[in-house]
Amino acid sequence: AAAPSHAAAHAAAATSATSAAAAPAAAPPSAPTARVWDDSSEDEAGLPPGGAGGGLAGHGRRQPRPAPAAQSLVWRSKGHAWVASRHKVRRFFETTPGGVDGLVAQYLPPGKDEDEDPEMWRVVHDGDGDEEDLDFDDVVDALIAKDLNHKSADEMEGVRHEEERQERLSRAQRLETRSHHCSENQTPRLVAGLYGVSLPLLLRLNLKSDRGSMTDHLLLKAGTRASKRGFVLLLPAFRIDGARTEAEPQQAAARGRRGAKGRPAQPHPQAAAAGEEEGRLPAP
Repeated sequence: AAAPSHAAAHAAAATSATSAAAAPAAAPPSAPTARVWDDSSEDEAGLPPGGAGGGLAGHGRRQPRPAPAAQSLVWRSKGHAWVASRHKVRRFFETTPGGVDGLVAQYLPPGKDEDEDPEMWRVVHDGDGDEEDLDFDDVVDALIAKDLNHKSADEMEGVRHEEERQERLSRAQRLETRSHHCSENQTPRLVAGLYGVSLPLLLRLNLKSDRGSMTDHLLLKAGTRASKRGFVLLLPAFRIDGARTEAEPQQAAARGRRGAKGRPAQPHPQAAAAGEEEGRLPAP
């Protein structure tokens, strides 16, 4: 066959160029979705702790979640007392009324705007490996529920209501929050008995009293024993019987026991007003 003429070849090239110009430009490749767990905690397959079988039930392999607005926010496997100690918690759901235990596995620090990007904690349930992300108050309740072996969500719900009631009364009566310096071997359980106050409420007040990430009070439990240096516990404003918490323990006979004698309760400088954040515990 005869070779095409130069004119025909030129026309074909022009037609090809016109078609290429008319075709839409290819979209640039999309940026990969940022992960919000810490890469240092992933296994070789790029999965968070727990592997392909973890995650929410029915989801199989966990997929990276879209990162918060601030791309620097990542889930950390260290950097907070609850994560470092692998603290155990108990959560309640309609399908598991007796509660599900788990541990605090990861921590998400707050962003620049704490209202938009508050700090969060990732809890991994025992057994099935399901996960949920909780705020500070929810973790505190879950820690106490596990520590005191609660059997239903109603128990901590009642504690929250009582805390709110006492805060309203304290604000109305301008009451100062009293505190107790624990001597060696004293525990929150013992102190609650000495003053006749609610143990879960006492624990809740003190777990909430310091929002620092690595403070000892974040690890407080009912049976935590004071060292020789001791530590300070905030006291609920009212006893279980409804009376004002006194400056002296109610069970004077208990003071003679080893480790039971502590310094009398003293007015704490901060008011227990509803909605106010408690300050740091005073140094012993």
